Amino acid sequence: MKKETTRVIVTGAAGFAGGIVARTLSRMGFDVTGTIHHQEADGDFRTVRCDLSEPWDIDGDFDAIVHTAGALPYRHPSMLDYKRSNIDVMQQLVAFAKAHGVRRVIYFSTIGIYGDFRGNPAVDEDTPRIDPDAYGMTKYVAECLLRESGLETMSLRMPGLIGPGARPVWFTNTVAKFRRGEPVTIYAPDYETRNFVWADDVACFVGKLLTMDVWPHDRLVLAAREPVTIRALVTEMQRLTHSASPIRVAEGNRPPFCLNPARALAMGYEPMTALEIVRRYVAGLQER
Repeated sequence: MKKETTRVIVTGAAGFAGGIVARTLSRMGFDVTGTIHHQEADGDFRTVRCDLSEPWDIDGDFDAIVHTAGALPYRHPSMLDYKRSNIDVMQQLVAFAKAHGVRRVIYFSTIGIYGDFRGNPAVDEDTPRIDPDAYGMTKYVAECLLRESGLETMSLRMPGLIGPGARPVWFTNTVAKFRRGEPVTIYAPDYETRNFVWADDVACFVGKLLTMDVWPHDRLVLAAREPVTIRALVTEMQRLTHSASPIRVAEGNRPPFCLNPARALAMGYEPMTALEIVRRYVAGLQER
């Protein structure tokens, strides 16, 4: 499959993740059609307004779908919202793909499918799931629908994406506290983590996946390139924001865990380190 002739639908192209993916793929030479719902998309690509939970009415022939749209957990939707946004939409996606000869689907999944990381400090694609919440459960069901579809599929399991305009997650919330001068509380300060992904890195990896002839796996865990201690990470946030916020250490009731992206790295994923992500993110805030 050659990227200059590959026709791709990117769902949720008006959102944070979908917008970055659509713009990146367009710059890489892909023929991109982005789906939008309420908002307009910003980018040099075609857009189609539709409700993804209903049968898709999208004209054209397509080679692949990159599915980024879905309910966001920080907005606290109900189980019915999760079902509609994750399961019902995936059923419509699969039906459209089969009816229109779409060969490949890349799905933006989540590490939330794993639920409780108890007893699993190193998390990879084969880590067992333990009591996931409604969000993680419905995202996992969507993964299963893909795997059973007969299409060539890839589920990217990742933490919240980081980048300019990123939604609230621990990383962005902590930087915001430092900028406001508020105290920052951390747990397991000497534990090494790499549980962060830069949105542009993921978008570039999607483009690379779409140029591959064969995918040897159907699910990948994504994370930063190198682990760093929580203490070092927040100290760098404090330094870069020139903050006087105190850093407090407390006992946590949830054991720490660290994502293992070895399989994705072997397939050409080229992420930044966690400290590089901090520097890029804070620099972007200061430029605004």
